[in-house]
Amino acid sequence: MLAGLGTIVAAWLVWYGATTHLQRSCVLLDTPYLPLCPEALPDSDPRRIEQLRERLRANPGDSGAWVDLASLAPDESRDALLHAVAVLAPSDPNSLRLRARQALAANQMELATDLLVKMTEHHLGGEEPPQLLARLLSSSEGMTLLRPHLTAGSHWVPQVLGSLVALKLPLEAGFPLLAEAAAKGLVARATLQSFVRSLKAAGSWADAYGLWVSQQRQPVPVLFNGGFDKRFQPDGFDWEVTPVSLGRAGALVAQRTLSGHGPVLEIQYTGRAVAMPVIRQFMFIAPGRYAMTGKYMTDKLRMEQGLAWAVRCTDGARALAGRSEPLQDTAGVWRNFQFEFNVPAGCGTTASLQLETFAPFEAATGFTGKSSFDGLELRPLGP
Repeated sequence: MLAGLGTIVAAWLVWYGATTHLQRSCVLLDTPYLPLCPEALPDSDPRRIEQLRERLRANPGDSGAWVDLASLAPDESRDALLHAVAVLAPSDPNSLRLRARQALAANQMELATDLLVKMTEHHLGGEEPPQLLARLLSSSEGMTLLRPHLTAGSHWVPQVLGSLVALKLPLEAGFPLLAEAAAKGLVARATLQSFVRSLKAAGSWADAYGLWVSQQRQPVPVLFNGGFDKRFQPDGFDWEVTPVSLGRAGALVAQRTLSGHGPVLEIQYTGRAVAMPVIRQFMFIAPGRYAMTGKYMTDKLRMEQGLAWAVRCTDGARALAGRSEPLQDTAGVWRNFQFEFNVPAGCGTTASLQLETFAPFEAATGFTGKSSFDGLELRPLGP
């Protein structure tokens, strides 16, 4: 959280305003003043304010002159000028920037937030407005200020969330905003997936899982999609295939429909080195003892020690919580397998269920054959 938010953000905007020259044409299109533009005095010239006032006496509707004058005027006359700017140029980027800076300096946080959201919504002012909102979101009052702007048809949320990532601010700060925006249909599924992926990469497993679960339309078991009946959801807590280039893949993973079994997981091994794990699922799981059961079938599996399902912690040294016995060639016959494992308290909030080679060296050398899996189930056994 940011202490003295108004002061910090105001200083940021002052810096931004000081380093961004307010370049505007004198009067647009049909005015007689355009030829005077090259003779405009620089902002540092004391006569510049009077020059702008002369322009406004001749053309009171010159919004560009009002914006420039408001940026240069002394503090005692700035409020009236900003009011004129707000009326004459409500959507002008420089007008919005000046008004936001003034609002922040006066600690008018609701007004400042409204202006920054407008700039972000309409892509005015470059990267600074969404970055400032991201910093605001990281403060204690940020969500309260931003919540009223989660209105139908708005598009500013993804930009603010992207700025959180770009500025390397705590991603947890964006979770309430994204959850509410998602509930109102204001963010695309791709945005949700991207943020869940970022939360997972940052180790914020609880927030990532909570956000992912909030998007599911049915109850979510600890082991999701254990029958491989549904298409895999990317960037969540469904099955994930280790990415490799297609021409170098040692394992080709697919979902197939087999007679008498329905959808199953099928993996064809090509003889090339196999990236480990072949497939995995991060499970949001409490400490305790569990039993894993499932069915498998292998055909022409040419390897010494076979495959294995393993459960590994995601925190610390990624300790092995348990794994199955070697799954060898079954000559095309379906068989059952089961194993028990213990998730220790130091394992963290998540563990990875993953398919590996029982002997690590066989992943490096590669092997051929086919394996299929179906009906994976997880059952708690108690503490």
